Amino acid sequence: MDRLANAFTKIRNAVARKHPTVNVSKSVMMGEILSILKREGYIVDFKDADDEKFAYKIELKYVKGKSVIQGIKRVSKLSRRVYAKADALPRVYNNYGIAILTTSKGVMTDREARSLGVGGEVICYVW
Repeated sequence: MDRLANAFTKIRNAVARKHPTVNVSKSVMMGEILSILKREGYIVDFKDADDEKFAYKIELKYVKGKSVIQGIKRVSKLSRRVYAKADALPRVYNNYGIAILTTSKGVMTDREARSLGVGGEVICYVW
């Protein structure tokens, strides 16, 4: 089973039900994705869950009762990997959203990859 897709589904469901927090399984990739989401302002914070040993507790961000995360979509799957070259990086909702990529220089957003001139595997879109 795909841990990242499962975590994105948990986040989507928590946002739909307006939950303040959600627990997702812990991994190195998930930690880097969550740090990007925090840096870009999509979540308030994340930390190790108190009740579960192998989970992160994510504090979701809401503005006037509406979630900052309108959508999150897994692009590259276990069965079908999606790669983008440096000159053809995706733009999510006309640059209102972000694409998260894993590159040779680490996990980063599409804007950071564009400025460094690197391409990589497109993990997900967030808007």
